[in-house]
Amino acid sequence: MQLNNMKKIERIAKQFNKINRLSKIIIKYGFFTFFALFLLGALTILMYQTVFYSNSYIYYLGTQIVKTSFTILAEVIIGGLVIDFIAEKG
Repeated sequence: MQLNNMKKIERIAKQFNKINRLSKIIIKYGFFTFFALFLLGALTILMYQTVFYSNSYIYYLGTQIVKTSFTILAEVIIGGLVIDFIAEKG
């Protein structure tokens, strides 16, 4: 079972290595943007829990930043793969 999963992961990795350069750049910088926003949101939530107990808007802001970071990551990955698919067909 575990060997079968490793083969699937290797096959997925090989397919990702075939992606064109533009799509790789889009996904790479999209991941960096996701990571930066995720850290910003996590730090905002941490600040709420340690410093700003009375201001619940800080907590709401932090959770929205984290949610937005995951949305951006999904959009960038899907967009990069769609661009790769269109470039491959064209």
